[in-house]
Amino acid sequence: MSGKPRWWPLLVTNFLGVLNDNYLKTLACFIAVGWVGAQYEAPLVSLAAGSLVVPYVFLSPLAGRWAVVFNKLSVVRISKLAEVPIMLLASAGFLLRSVSLVMISILLMGVQSSLFSPSKYGLIRDIGGPDHIAFGTGNMEMVSFLGMIMGTMMASFLARVVPAWGLSLTFIAISLGGVISSQSIRAQETPPEEDSRTIRPVLFLLQSIRQAKNYKGLNSVVVALSVFWFIAGLIQMTLLVYCRRDLGMSDFSTGLVLTSAAVGTGAGCFLSGSISGKIDSKILVPSCGLAITLLFFSLYAFRIGGFYFGLLFFITGFLCGLYKVPFDAAIIRKVPGRNLGHMLGYSNQLSFLFILAASAAFALITRFTEMRVMFLFLGAVMGLTTLFIVFSKYLWSTKQE
Repeated sequence: MSGKPRWWPLLVTNFLGVLNDNYLKTLACFIAVGWVGAQYEAPLVSLAAGSLVVPYVFLSPLAGRWAVVFNKLSVVRISKLAEVPIMLLASAGFLLRSVSLVMISILLMGVQSSLFSPSKYGLIRDIGGPDHIAFGTGNMEMVSFLGMIMGTMMASFLARVVPAWGLSLTFIAISLGGVISSQSIRAQETPPEEDSRTIRPVLFLLQSIRQAKNYKGLNSVVVALSVFWFIAGLIQMTLLVYCRRDLGMSDFSTGLVLTSAAVGTGAGCFLSGSISGKIDSKILVPSCGLAITLLFFSLYAFRIGGFYFGLLFFITGFLCGLYKVPFDAAIIRKVPGRNLGHMLGYSNQLSFLFILAASAAFALITRFTEMRVMFLFLGAVMGLTTLFIVFSKYLWSTKQE
């Protein structure tokens, strides 16, 4: 890869996509509840969140194939173009006060995001080459968390003060910004390849597990990364309830805690990508995992609230960012050529299955125990995952079997 990698178009495209996803979802939760009544708040929030998650479970096999058989840059650009009519549909939903149109638009955004995700992350190696994989991955994760934060904050601020037509203009402006930035992406891709592998979700998952055995340690990396998303999903749900019900925080204070965790994660992702190669992942990742485990156990053992609770979750998020990026980078390093598309699809599919499992685990645990037990459970899962990482062979190897 000659010259200095040109990262900003891909990073801006990713940021604007995540921003629009979270902006639309959060606005729906704030505004559409008023259209249907408070008694439908919980189902509406669940439906909005699920509409962005479920497409990854069923469409990741197709997305992986597209990253193999098509030019990845074309997939990204066409997907960003598709975002514009989806935002027009969302705008119509808010202007007409139609819950159905808003929910359909959120589902379509989930479909759009899932279909170009492997192509988007596959471009990291095509832009920066093998020497800049960790740096590119760290920055992609950083802007993702920044998009999540800003999307949620924008919706919180604008929901009650901007009319529907003003919200519609912001949807469309953000989507058009993504179209423009995607046109500026430059990458040196390998030629597309023919592919006849299945796109049936269950069969694709089973075949991917078998295929991943060709790359030493890849299945272990994907499992560890999926467990991370399981933990992240549980953290978000736990904070939403624990801060308000157990600590007596206001909605605003709860939002600050969630924001501090997301900001910490974004900062950790950026630093992790920047220090790649300077600190061995065999040391960095288990050390962060152990520290996160101890923080969760301390939250169970001691009642911590207020400023120190928010600070603790900023630190936890920061450690999670340091912990996560080496796994993302390892997938891209381990899989050569166009096969990367399938393996990224496999990773997406399993990660979002674990996110759905987190919702089930949260409902089960909170039904039979007090909320604080969630921190004990999170500590146990993180501790076991750290042991799994320590004793897994070839986790950071880039050699094929």
